[in-house]
This record gives sequence, structure tokens and C-alpha cells, in this order.
Amino acid sequence: MHVGIFLAVTLATLSNVHVAAFGSVEGDTIVPRNDAWLKEVDISSVPGLPVRPVGSGTCKNAKCDGSDNDKCFESCGNKATPSDIYGCPRPLQWALTFDDGPSEYTGELLDHLDSLGIKATFCVMGANVKKYPHFLKRAYEGGHLIASHTYSHPHLMSLTNEQIINEVKATEEAIRDVIGVRPSYIRPPYGEADDRVKALMKAMDYKLLLWNVDPTDYDVYSQPDAGDIIKAAFKKAANGVDTGLNSHNEPGYISLQHDLYKQSIQQVPEIVNFLKAKGYSFVTAAECINDSNPHRSNSSTIATSTIASSAASLSSSSQAATSTTHAINNKDAPMQSMASTSQSNSIWVFLLLCWMSVLFTMI
Repeated sequence: MHVGIFLAVTLATLSNVHVAAFGSVEGDTIVPRNDAWLKEVDISSVPGLPVRPVGSGTCKNAKCDGSDNDKCFESCGNKATPSDIYGCPRPLQWALTFDDGPSEYTGELLDHLDSLGIKATFCVMGANVKKYPHFLKRAYEGGHLIASHTYSHPHLMSLTNEQIINEVKATEEAIRDVIGVRPSYIRPPYGEADDRVKALMKAMDYKLLLWNVDPTDYDVYSQPDAGDIIKAAFKKAANGVDTGLNSHNEPGYISLQHDLYKQSIQQVPEIVNFLKAKGYSFVTAAECINDSNPHRSNSSTIATSTIASSAASLSSSSQAATSTTHAINNKDAPMQSMASTSQSNSIWVFLLLCWMSVLFTMI
């Protein structure tokens, strides 16, 4: 009997070790983890800034004048640095960008863009690439720019260096598995990136892509007049109204939308026609800054490991449909606890091991 109990405890311990090897949990999404990814990144130039828990960047009396932006990043947005991309440096250029996809609506968006004859930028999540790889492939083959938006949409400043690397590399691998290349642009979730996060992105050869027009589709998509609100943000910017987001004072624009929301996607034809009538031409975020090499072949390709594949499979089967909403200062990705799932799994494992223990003693 004692041998049976020992066997059960041993198997339970090994089971826990195996599950831990799948990856880290961000909300209801398991992020693949691979120690080889950590070895690829030289973090010697990454400043040792502290991890910032969610909520620690909210200030009651924030100045937001550059003196306290990083301290009050959730109230103000992080302080802009010269390499951050907010807008297009040339007048009458506009880059449409879409976050958090692919989703069930991405095909409809691609149909609109095809009929309008313009290219856009898709900042995709690794977890959603796993769910809708055909839309990623179609977007890339259609000449659109593919950028990273991390695997699970976390607040990057709340993660360790290792967790951030896994978020980026897991997304990189998911994208490369579908289209054969990796992106060189990344949009940090919620627009949050301090000097530590920015240094990590640079160490992984990524350019930081932000925006200077935000129609807040994530806030208004459920309202009856959502379409009018979204279109109004574009019209105001095109008519010279200060958006409050033009940190580098560029004359051209990079706008933020989400292909999660049908209400936002449906406005694209009217938005494009209005901007064309105002004299704007449409470019990808890479074309906006004259970058002719927006995707990387990545010479140090690592084959998908068993652990990463298992993690992706487990993630896609266990997670609920994600509806991520976010803005630079007020964006919340859905974070559902996996406690109930883990508890259920633990009960089944426990019952199985007890049965094995009893069977062992009968032999």
C-alpha cells in the first residue's frame, strides 16, 4: 500500500512538472515557453527597471508633460522616445492599422481593403494566429504589413524579461509557421512600454509601432452611434484638429482600429473614401517610414518544440473566445482565471492516481 501511495505521489509530482513546462499562463491563454528563445536575446543593455504591476501607473494629479509620464504611464502613456513610431513624417499619408486579430471579421475587412485597393497594417496576436491562420496568410499574401501584438495581450511592464521574451518569440514563431517570415514591428498592448520593455524589443530587432489617431472603437463599438463616433475621429484629424496623441508632431497619421469589432470594420470604406477626397494616400506603417524590409527571414529559426506545440494545442482547446479591448490609457484585455479548469483537471488526475494506487496493491 505504501508503495502504491509513493507511486501516486511521484506521478502527481511528475505531472505537475510536465504541465509547468507547457508555458506561462496569461489570463486564460497559455503562452508557449522555450528556453532556447531566452538564449537568443542579449539583455546586457536592458536597464534593470522594476516590474510595474497593473494599476501602479495611475496617478491622481498627473502632469503628463514628460516629467512624470513613465511614473504615471497608465494615466499619461509612456514618454515618447525618438525611435517610437507614432505617425507618418510626410503630409497626406495615412496608415490604417488593425489590432488584436485575426478574428472572425478579418476576412470581411480584407474584402473591403481589396475592393478599395489599399494596403494596411495588421498587429496580430499569436494566440489568434493559431485560431485563424488562413486570414494571416491571406493578409500577408495580399501585400499587407504583418506586425506583432504579443501572444496573449499582457501589460508588458508587469512581466519579467523572460516572460516578455516568451510573449514575443511565441508570436514570432506562430507567424513564421504560417507565412515563413517574422515581423520587425511590434505594437505593445495598451501602448505601454518603458525603457526596459523598449530595450528588450530592440534586442529582439523590433521597431515600436504606436499611433496618433484613436477612434476608440473598443469603447464605443456597442453603442448605437458607434459608426458615427469612429468616423468622426478620422474626420477631425484630417481637418487639422489636434488628436492629443501626436507625440512627434508628424503631419501624417497612423490610426488605431481593431478587426475584432464588426462595427469598426464596416466604417472602413467610408473612412477611406473621405480621406482620399481630402488628398490622403494610404501606406503601410513600414512604407510610412520608407522601410523596404518590414519582415525578417530570421536566420536562427528554431523548430517548433514539443512543449510549444503542446502549449498551443492546450491553449486553443481551453481558452474562450477572446474579445480584447484596449486604448493607450484605458484598455483591458479579458483576463479569465484558469482556476476552475486547473481544479477540474486536478480532481481527475487525483482520482486516476488513487485508482492506480489501489490496483498496484492488488497485484
